[in-house]
Amino acid sequence: MDSPLHGRDGLIDEIMQPEESTGEPSVHILCGMGGSGKSHVALEIARRARADGRTVWWVQAGRLNSGMREVVSQLGASETQVDQAWAGMISATDLVWRYLNQAAQPWLLIFDSADEPATLGPTDGVLADGTGWLRRPEAEDGVVIVTTRDGNRATWGTWSTLHQVRPLDADAGAQVLIDRAGPQAGDVADARELSRELGGLPLALRAAGNYLKSVNASPVWRGSSTITTFADYRAAVQRRFRAPLDAPDVDLDESLGLEIVREVDDLSLDLLSRRKLQQSRPLLNVLACLSVSPVPYEVVLKPAILAESPLFKGLTGQQRVKVLEGIADLALVDFDVQDEVTDPAFAHVLSLHPLVHAMFRDRDEVREQIAEYHGLVMKLLLAATEGLSPDDSAAWTNWDVLVPHLVEAVREYLVPQKHKHDPETVRRALELARLTARYLIAIGLPGSAFDILDPIVRGCAAYDHDLDRPQVLALRHELGRTWLERNQPEMADRVLRDVIADRTRVLGSDDADTLASRHKLTKAIMAQRQWPEAETELRQIVAAEDQVRGPEHWDTMIVRHSLALAVLAQQRAPEAEEMLHAILEVRYRTWPLNQPETWQARHTLARCMQAQGRLAEAEAELRATLATVEPRHADRSEVLAIRATLAAVLLLDGRLEPAIEEYEQLLADRRRLLGDTHLDTLQIEHALRRLRNGD
Repeated sequence: MDSPLHGRDGLIDEIMQPEESTGEPSVHILCGMGGSGKSHVALEIARRARADGRTVWWVQAGRLNSGMREVVSQLGASETQVDQAWAGMISATDLVWRYLNQAAQPWLLIFDSADEPATLGPTDGVLADGTGWLRRPEAEDGVVIVTTRDGNRATWGTWSTLHQVRPLDADAGAQVLIDRAGPQAGDVADARELSRELGGLPLALRAAGNYLKSVNASPVWRGSSTITTFADYRAAVQRRFRAPLDAPDVDLDESLGLEIVREVDDLSLDLLSRRKLQQSRPLLNVLACLSVSPVPYEVVLKPAILAESPLFKGLTGQQRVKVLEGIADLALVDFDVQDEVTDPAFAHVLSLHPLVHAMFRDRDEVREQIAEYHGLVMKLLLAATEGLSPDDSAAWTNWDVLVPHLVEAVREYLVPQKHKHDPETVRRALELARLTARYLIAIGLPGSAFDILDPIVRGCAAYDHDLDRPQVLALRHELGRTWLERNQPEMADRVLRDVIADRTRVLGSDDADTLASRHKLTKAIMAQRQWPEAETELRQIVAAEDQVRGPEHWDTMIVRHSLALAVLAQQRAPEAEEMLHAILEVRYRTWPLNQPETWQARHTLARCMQAQGRLAEAEAELRATLATVEPRHADRSEVLAIRATLAAVLLLDGRLEPAIEEYEQLLADRRRLLGDTHLDTLQIEHALRRLRNGD
């Protein structure tokens, strides 16, 4: 503890100068994960207390008997009294506390590293009773501080105040790094980035700083690749802990000085094992195989699926709860509720500290049993998506929580590595890739979907699949959609024609999946303004969909809308309007109003009205459609397109000022969402400039 304490002033003031001084004596529990700096905080409080004239005792929880004997001796107990108490003739705890409560001087008693709280309790009771070594002081100026990993409120009694010692923020963490490593390791900005990478964990920050200081002070040149700066160290951490679990080029011997963090984690695992929570280790390993993002544990960590794995040996639901509580008590995970998620099963999440996540992911036992962990994770995640349609906007908040874990797991397993691929795990991974891509496309992130799909499709031979396997065909279909959604219809056209040829050969011309690819191809054809060809193809698809899926099926309705768009584009607005009224009659009867597909159909209906000069009706339809859009969907591309049409209708109606106002708001939003150079932004900017110039 030879460096200044940073980022803890608020916590220290909370303990030493409580806002509401009630005159009550105080017992403060500094709890947090191993390495969070609990003892350093307690040491700083001890220093300040001693400077204020308090008597301070520091007692290691592992040496309670000798430590408390020294305390009572310093308080004036006779040698005879002490000998009798420690011989069991009288109560040693009562003797110590009688002298503490009679002390003439203010005092501070610190129990450090009390990770087994029961050792502070009575031999024939529980700690919360307040009759053991830890009690509520009666002395007016007596204060007790305990440092511990155990943050269970029930453990410490209602007469104690719990204080979570959390990781440091980026600025405080940067100061710790600079204090340790010195200015030669880099500037504050680089130190701040490294602090974020290490999750603000003081133990890791000190280890990193010491490592850099040692390397820079060494007279021995270690080569041009030596890690000497904060930026070097951050890059090395990313290589070491973010590489695929079986990546062949990761230097497993490069410790980066972080062995001490692993040792501290091992102590937490030993503590959990002594509490008969042996399943904590494999559960933490599973969490480390997921993304570092919050995990909706109720839907992902299903006990029935865990219990089927040899890693968990028949884990029950109650045991899972006990394990989760145990790792939370030691601050290895944090529990939270995400307010924006309405489904409670997805709203309740847990988070692993990023460095704990990296350390567990890096364990030999995970690398040695990676096939088992991959198989279990895919099974868990696929079960978590059950009943969730990626195309259903009502489920998107749930997908938001799941997708980081799907992306992590799929990339980890399917992007070709040197491990042997299990066929059933591959099947699950491919389905997760498909669902993830559909969701990303649905929410307007086709580029992210492409980044996932492209390497999987190109590398399918690595997991013993070829391009015309049905599951790979499904991914190729989604890959074609990404080209279409990224305004590259020629590429989409080429990819989708190949998919249709293979799907027709493998599945048949009227198979539902083949029809889906044919529909996406017509979208690419329409994007190239080849309207007659698109209309002919769409009429054939509608006829087939009526037979395959039914005239009112969701997908049939979408194809009918595409047909209406093709008709409208050929200046047959009355015919298109009639088609749209029929589509919307089904939609209003069958599905909620606040869905993107319904917005799009209503938008097209308004354009039909606009094309026929019925501007008031078009405006009313557009405003009514926008009224159904929830605030969280306000930035969707469909909504922005509706607003652009509304501005155009206002302009056509001769209402220049409202039109300019609408265009200005739309331009601001497109700049915010798409940037200054995006084509959509530039088009609105150009239109607005012409209006202001009176053109």
